[in-house]
Formats: sequence, C-alpha cells, structure tokens
Amino acid sequence: MLINETSKRVIAFRPHDAKRIGADCYYLDQIVWLNGQEIELGDGVGFNIGCYVNGYGGLTIGDRSGFGPYVMIHTANHVMDDPDVPILEQGWVKEPVHIGKGCWIGMGACILPGVTIGDSAIIGAGSVVTKDVPAFAIAAGNPCRVIRSRK
Repeated sequence: MLINETSKRVIAFRPHDAKRIGADCYYLDQIVWLNGQEIELGDGVGFNIGCYVNGYGGLTIGDRSGFGPYVMIHTANHVMDDPDVPILEQGWVKEPVHIGKGCWIGMGACILPGVTIGDSAIIGAGSVVTKDVPAFAIAAGNPCRVIRSRK
C-alpha cells in the first residue's frame, strides 16, 4: 500500500468509536483501536498512521493532544503471579493511562499501563514511557526520562 500526500485520508471518529469523543477528533488511515468503550477523547485529538491504542484498562486524553505515527498505548498488563500457570492463562491487570491537554507524543513512542502524562508535555520519538511525566516536561529515551521543562 502506498500512502502519500494525495492519497492519505483524515478520518473523523464516530460517536460510537469511544466512550467519549470530543469535537474534531481524527485519525489518519490505519490505526488499531481496541476497547473503545473505555476511551475518552477531548476536543481536537489526532492520531497519525499506524497507532496502536488499547483502552481496556481505561484511557483519557485531553484536548488538542496529538500522536505521531506508530505510537502505542497500553492500558493493561498480564498477571504473572503464579509461576505454575502459563502467563497467558492468568488474566489481566487494568491500569488506566491519562494523557493531558496539549501533549505531543512523538513517532514510535510506547506508553505503558498506569502512566499519567501531564498537560503540554512532549514525549520524544521512540520513547518507552514507564513512569509519570509532569506537565510541561520534555521527556525522551528508554526508559523515558525528563530532559527539561518547557517553562
């Protein structure tokens, strides 16, 4: 498949795609969107191509936050308590993710369960976000860490 400037499509979310869809929310072409009934989007939230979003554990995203290509958001993890039972048979632990208003999440970032990203934060491309990121922070790396503040 070839997607270029003349063929790419901006697709509006439909009201039934999530628990709450704010005004003017969109995605570009192909994304994986799972458990939308647990996802709440503020106004003007946009996802670029190839994003993977699983709302199983609960996901809220504030107004005007944007997601670069191939961002992944996970809101649950495997239970691993019993070493005598295969992990895939132990179920899931739900851990909600909260992303504030006006955030930018760079290409290929991976946001793991239980994380809160504060308002106006920037997450660098390829980062693996394992812990909370404060408002107005610029954070990057694997694991992701705060590099500096935008204020």
